[in-house]
This record gives sequence, structure tokens and C-alpha cells, in this order.
Amino acid sequence: MKDCFYFDKIIVGGTLNAFFYSYKNNLPLIINKLCPPHRFRPEEKQVWNKLYFLLSLAGLNTLGDKVDSIRIDEKQLVITTNELKVIKIQFNELIVFDDQSISGLPLPLKEENEYMVLDWMIAKPCAEHSKEHISTDDKFVKDIYFYPTDRLDGNHASIKDLVAVSYLTKEQLKDFDYSDTYARFKTEKILKEEGLTGRKNGFQNGKQVTYALRLEVKKREIRKLKMHLYENTSNIKFKYKDELKNKVSLCSYTNTLNNVLNVL
Repeated sequence: MKDCFYFDKIIVGGTLNAFFYSYKNNLPLIINKLCPPHRFRPEEKQVWNKLYFLLSLAGLNTLGDKVDSIRIDEKQLVITTNELKVIKIQFNELIVFDDQSISGLPLPLKEENEYMVLDWMIAKPCAEHSKEHISTDDKFVKDIYFYPTDRLDGNHASIKDLVAVSYLTKEQLKDFDYSDTYARFKTEKILKEEGLTGRKNGFQNGKQVTYALRLEVKKREIRKLKMHLYENTSNIKFKYKDELKNKVSLCSYTNTLNNVLNVL
């Protein structure tokens, strides 16, 4: 089954900037890939969630999270949803914030090759600690963030899991030396250097004994940092500028949204 629609201008993207541009200009949005800020950027994530809600409420978030892939056929988007439905949208101008899962784009002038990699890990057993963030000078395990575990029901602030954040190239992603296994090894080494240990295990010869600190990788999440660099065409415009931060601070924008609709 195929549905056909027409919009003079339409936006493609699932980023905070795409949401803001859609909201500010009252333009319909197609989300090709959901790209919320990660949980350790809470202010940005709050604004992203807010805008997602407001765009849906305004009817501008046209397909929500239903898009599987998009093909550009001249002045038409051919969209396949995750329910195997095909939707065609004709346009005069397409504004692209994110090129993931889109075919039919012009050849890029430059390919962006850096990815944010999040290795989510379970720390067991780990002694209680107050650390929330560790930063390093290396792009491989650049940051380590701690958060109360979500493996257990209820609030367990003293039981923390963590995520190691790296910035890797496409080639490094294929290299075992940059795998989640090596990220785990490096993270364990950093934690030991920071004085983190396993839980206490009694005394031996009058000295406190602790369990060995062990990490287990739960999942690896890979996020493309930027879309490739393209030259605009007569019908397709590419947006790279940080529209939100150039216009208004995240904090003041959140306050503005609260004044418009009190849902925070």
C-alpha cells in the first residue's frame, strides 16, 4: 500500500537541531534516525524530548519513529516504514540535517569519519564511591560516566554501572584493538588507577581484602557524529550549523518551552 503526500518544504533529521529548526519554522519533519543526546547531557536531552512531544502535538512530526529507510527520487521521498509500508512525499525543497539511512543523495564533497562509541558496562562487584565522571586525554575511552544501575527495580544510588565514551574512526571500529573488549580492559585499568576497587571481603593478616574489580560489557552503541559534507542543489539544502545554540541557550530555551506549554 502506498500513500502520497506533498509539502513545499520538508525537513529530514532526528537531531536536536532538526527538531529546533522544524519547531522554529513550523515545517514538517521526517525522522530518519532518532538521535537524542545521550543521558549524560541531561539539559540537551530534556529539550530534545520536549521538542519531540511538541512537534508531535503540532502535527509536524509526520511519521514519528516509524521510518526504516528513505530514498530520494528527484523531488520525491520514497519512505519505507518499519511496518513495510511505502509512503511517497513530493517536495519543492528538502532540508537535510542527518544523512543516515538515506539513499539518492549527491556524492559528498567530504566524508566524515568520526563516531561516538558508547560501551555500556556492568561493574561487579564494585565498592561504593562518589565518582560521577572521569576524563582522559585519549580518544579511546575519552570519558567514563557513572550512573545508578537500572538493572534493579527501585532507586539504588549506591550501586553504579558505567559507560565508556570513545571517539573512533570507521577504520578503528573494525580494529580489534579498539573493540569493546579492549575498551573494557582499558576502563578497568583507569578505574584501578583512580583507586576504585571491588567490594570489601573481610580482613587477612590485619589488612582489608577486596574483591577484584571486574567489568562486563552490556552493549556497544555507535553514533555518527556528523553527516558528510555535501554541496547544496536546487532542491536539497544541507544544514550543519548548530541552530539551537546559535539562537538561544539551552537553559533559556527550556524556560521558553515551559512558558508555551507547561509539561516539564
